[in-house]
Amino acid sequence: MKTALVHFNHSSNENLTTWPDMRTSKWKPNYGDMLVCAAILREVPMEDTVRIGFGGVLSQPVDRALIRGSTYLHNNMDFEAVNKTLDSIDAPLAIVGLGAQNPTQDVGFLDQNEGAKGFVARLDERSKSISVRGQFTADLLERLGAKNIRITGCPSLFYTLKCPQVSIPARLSSRKRAIGISLHSGLMGNIYCVAPKEARRAHVDAIQYGIKECAKLSLFEQGVMTEFKVADSQLPMIERMEAAAAVIKNIAGENELTPQDLVRHMVSVRSIEEWLSLAAELDAIIGFRFHGNMVALLQGKPCFYFVYDSRITEFCQLYKLPYQDVREEWKDPVQAMMEHDWDAANAAIQACQNELKLFYQENGFSIATSDPANKKEKQSDCGAGI
Repeated sequence: MKTALVHFNHSSNENLTTWPDMRTSKWKPNYGDMLVCAAILREVPMEDTVRIGFGGVLSQPVDRALIRGSTYLHNNMDFEAVNKTLDSIDAPLAIVGLGAQNPTQDVGFLDQNEGAKGFVARLDERSKSISVRGQFTADLLERLGAKNIRITGCPSLFYTLKCPQVSIPARLSSRKRAIGISLHSGLMGNIYCVAPKEARRAHVDAIQYGIKECAKLSLFEQGVMTEFKVADSQLPMIERMEAAAAVIKNIAGENELTPQDLVRHMVSVRSIEEWLSLAAELDAIIGFRFHGNMVALLQGKPCFYFVYDSRITEFCQLYKLPYQDVREEWKDPVQAMMEHDWDAANAAIQACQNELKLFYQENGFSIATSDPANKKEKQSDCGAGI
């Protein structure tokens, strides 16, 4: 059975899900996308695949198509390109982990977008069900005419093929704690952020907290070039310090932070496996990145989100995770994690894994029970892919 992998933009090297050097590659990887792609390919074994990107036309027959879900539902999406690709695939469609992107949870924000309505109509007609990231996306899809919806969360949370069970490490309550902070210092006033000034400023509070309250602090960059330069040990120290100063200026932290603070603690990863390995050494991860905090959950560690858009808010509400709006007064994230009901979070995560399995099954995909063997995949001849 041949499967079209639609909008999969991962790369790999020697059985690892890796990405190129941000400094030298024209292709700038999205670390979260890498995790999503890798997770899906581990969860559903597929013998024969061909990759195609949005905007391409599939020129060979396939038996089915699996679309890597992301936050496609927004007004900046090129739905003409998306629908062109879907119309070229003469086979059933299945999209896993579809999400909506808006500064606020306004369920009517796509009411006038005919391309979005066409996209949803195609999915609803040609899929047994549609997998979505949360209730906000489900409500939006229903408003746009979809009927068969399963709320599964993001498939990346089940990368290990097991259901994460989060517990509080004993060290978290002590000053010996090791904390990670997922950074997103480039937030601007657009569809990705309702309060950019507050979101950037919250980085200062989080970093100061990590320096003062933790024995070990890791600041995880996730694809913002200035942050990457701070972590890049191949660069001369003067360039790293200049990049650190630029990050600090952007988050209005000149009076509280020094470039040395960032250089000392900034971390960069080049593969999913390295990312998870570093997360395993920490007691928790707090911060601003959807997948940057998720790697803690994948290791059974708690996390705390600073939210600033519909996407991350929806995620936290679905999985019953602790969070605060960046516009709210600062609260101690460790205390919030210590007091949180993780049994409720674990139950919510388990419910989503159950829904994800049902989604795969009803759309005709077998589910892996152990790490799948590595399969070779062919590149579409229509110019798609990475």
